[in-house]
Amino acid sequence: MDLVRDLLDAQLVDKHGRNIGRVDGIVLEIRQGRPPRVAAMEIGAMTLARRLHVERWFRAVVSRISPVPIEPVRLPLETFKDVGVDIELDVDADSDPKLLRLEKWLKRHVISKIPGGRK
Repeated sequence: MDLVRDLLDAQLVDKHGRNIGRVDGIVLEIRQGRPPRVAAMEIGAMTLARRLHVERWFRAVVSRISPVPIEPVRLPLETFKDVGVDIELDVDADSDPKLLRLEKWLKRHVISKIPGGRK
């Protein structure tokens, strides 16, 4: 498997079929005398900013305006059910407090205040 081609930027889907983002980074475990092993996948804007070499700038700006933490979320390989066109995860994005933090904050503090937004 070519990690960069097959995993990086692949769409992640929770166990209910909801899109929860894309793989922004791959975390490798370096082992003495053995080949590296994939330990986890990272999702989050900070990981993407690191890939694009704008991490310091992004952190300085977003940490001042974001109502939620901007640190990346690591998804261990044990949560991966199927790797195909999309990567299916054995997680529930609605009940996991680390996933979709900004979307949940917007739903609670903005969308629910709009008439008809509580549906």
